[in-house]
Amino acid sequence: MKHISVLAAKHLGVIACPANATLLDAARMMDEEDISSIIVVDDTGHLRGILTRTDILRAALERPDDWEQLACPDWMTKDVVTVPPTASLEDAARLLQQKHIHRVVVAEDDGQGLVPLAVVSARDIIYHLVHQR
Repeated sequence: MKHISVLAAKHLGVIACPANATLLDAARMMDEEDISSIIVVDDTGHLRGILTRTDILRAALERPDDWEQLACPDWMTKDVVTVPPTASLEDAARLLQQKHIHRVVVAEDDGQGLVPLAVVSARDIIYHLVHQR
């Protein structure tokens, strides 16, 4: 795991929604793509946050009458844990354990902000642990 980069372990590309999306927009995208989180980006494609299924459930329980129209930025995690593309899978695994989270965003700084490249989850890491044998 030390020698596998996060990008080698995960195909490039993220499913993202714009920061002005509603929770219903994000939930539909997550359902269509069968993913448990979605990256939230600004108009220039820079990382603004991450929204998870749990965030949407929390909103639906707290605001059952209007959760669909609520804005993603009001419910997403803004302080996203990221790793650079040069990080190893072991680096990502340690961050997951230390921060008690389920995924990290692989992001590259383009001088104007962080551009999300991939999401590496605990599930991805377990897959590589099993299949590298």
